Amino acid sequence: MANFGRRTWDREEYAQLAQEEPLSHEETLKSSLSDAKLQQLKNKYTDHNRLVRQSMHDLNKKVLATGISSYKRGKQFGFYCELCDLTHKDTAQYIDHLNHKTHQLKFEAIFGEDLVADKRDNDDIPPEEFSKEYKTLVSRFVKQHASKPKATSTGTRIGKSQNVNAPSNPPSAIHQSMGFSTFGSTKM
Repeated sequence: MANFGRRTWDREEYAQLAQEEPLSHEETLKSSLSDAKLQQLKNKYTDHNRLVRQSMHDLNKKVLATGISSYKRGKQFGFYCELCDLTHKDTAQYIDHLNHKTHQLKFEAIFGEDLVADKRDNDDIPPEEFSKEYKTLVSRFVKQHASKPKATSTGTRIGKSQNVNAPSNPPSAIHQSMGFSTFGSTKM
């Protein structure tokens, strides 16, 4: 019964606890990883296309239950961001997180540089550089899509017309006894 009643707070104890506060997630991530691992992590989060492709690699194997919040703290089942220590339940929320200011701030705090490397306006880009980059992107697109064989719709039509013109088999004994020539469709 001695503890019953109003509690008195030891201010010195809480001041000491505040000074001994544990390291934040960014500081523990920096201290626990080597320079090579940090560079690998940086490369992973600067190429968003590859990051989303890797996250969606086993998408059919991931069945996620819906919940109230769109993310959970810590590594769980879903799409995990190592920088922010958050797990998202679907790709839309994950991509929104990657484009969000909090993710950019965490990236800048860990690596000491901006997430977006090239922050130029349209007026700052010379037309020669733009045309060169445009030509390389178009040529890369053409190379990727030119090698695929194209399925022609005329090929299927030719196959159907050949079947119509093919000589029909003489009716069998069953067909003659039942009074019709085929069991199939009336359309030829």
